[in-house]
Amino acid sequence: MRGFEAFEVLKPIAEAIAPHALYAVGGAVRDALRGRLAEKPDFDVCSDLSPERLAETVKDKGMTVEFPHGGVASATIGFGELRCEYTAFRRDEYAVGTGSHTPIGYHLVSTPQEDAPRRDFRCNAVYWDVAKGTIVDPLGGVRDIKDKILRTTRDAETVIAEDPVRILRAARFAAALGFGVEEETARACRRHIDDVDALSPARKRHEWDGLMRGEHLVHGLTVAYELGLLAKLFPALAACAGVEQPTEHHAYDALRHSFECAAAAPQDIKLAALLHDEGKAEAIARDGNMHAHALYGAASAERELTALGYPKREVERICRLIAVHMYDINNTARRSKLRRFIVQNADIIGDICALMRADSVATGKYKTNPRADRIEAEIEYMRAKGVPFRLSELAVDGGDLAAIGFEGREIAEELARLFEMCLKDECLNQREALLEKAMKKMQKFAKPQQRHGRKK
Repeated sequence: MRGFEAFEVLKPIAEAIAPHALYAVGGAVRDALRGRLAEKPDFDVCSDLSPERLAETVKDKGMTVEFPHGGVASATIGFGELRCEYTAFRRDEYAVGTGSHTPIGYHLVSTPQEDAPRRDFRCNAVYWDVAKGTIVDPLGGVRDIKDKILRTTRDAETVIAEDPVRILRAARFAAALGFGVEEETARACRRHIDDVDALSPARKRHEWDGLMRGEHLVHGLTVAYELGLLAKLFPALAACAGVEQPTEHHAYDALRHSFECAAAAPQDIKLAALLHDEGKAEAIARDGNMHAHALYGAASAERELTALGYPKREVERICRLIAVHMYDINNTARRSKLRRFIVQNADIIGDICALMRADSVATGKYKTNPRADRIEAEIEYMRAKGVPFRLSELAVDGGDLAAIGFEGREIAEELARLFEMCLKDECLNQREALLEKAMKKMQKFAKPQQRHGRKK
């Protein structure tokens, strides 16, 4: 069947367990049917063999079977360079309302038809018989793939109540695939949105990060908002729905603008781009205007990201980007002030410019950002002229200053003064010129008893 040529690598496993049938299932099958299979797909396979019987069956056939910690009737099969996840056909039992993503019990079953209902969405419950090269579609998943719809495998209320991770997965799949959410499924997600609170921060963060990598990001974020997920994870951002912006500069409200900004941004700053304007609703509520929205947004983003367990360093980086993204909004800063901003943010200055550009594109009105252009031009000029970006790039160091009589704290203070002077005068960062400036400072302020010993 066209689109399934890559599944040929699974045939040795199918032959090894014959006469038991091996099936591929899940994302690889779904994406093959969409004509969008990855170059190196992740294969999930299954059969009626328990993992223990599978291991016994293939142990002399050049294959390995590893059992993951905490896995439920699952294993990892290794064959040459191939690694694929294996599960036995089963029915699962969940402790509803606990937030546990792991079933509390299961029963092994014998066929794909019995296995399919335990899965989340019908589009993920289509099976490929590896030996026969045929599709097995117990629940109509092929039709849902064609119709680009996410529909639960059983009664939506039951499926979502069993595992609230499926709410996050619905939004993630919407972002990845561009699929809509069937109405009964969407209603069940909204009814059980408070169950998301019981999930671990790590689980919520994992699913959200997956959503942010989606090809259809604006759609996925819109689904997250409609399901109530955005309000649960990023309440300050969700509050921006309907917050109008000046129409001469913006085509969208603050929430849609944020979605568009995330879509326009490079992958490594998408989360900062998504949250960059989330302080607007709070700013209007508190101040009656949006002037301080960057500061409010940085504070709320810190709370939200910390609650989701993001690493402290990443939280700090994102919040810094949010706090400074409006710098020099009128593009009128003096050159020395602009250089000071550049060196103070040298470690993230490229990200700042990328965020500014994404922000402009996301207005629906502009394609470029003159502020970012000016910053990058100034950086290039500073590098060409040898202007230091950090103290270590000064043409003199603490040893040079100590050699001419500076002591203790004076050394750090003088280095900082010389550094500031170099930001104003790009020709000054020469050893002789800086030492001359330092000597003049010493001669002007030196106290004879400190420099040459006390008089007797």
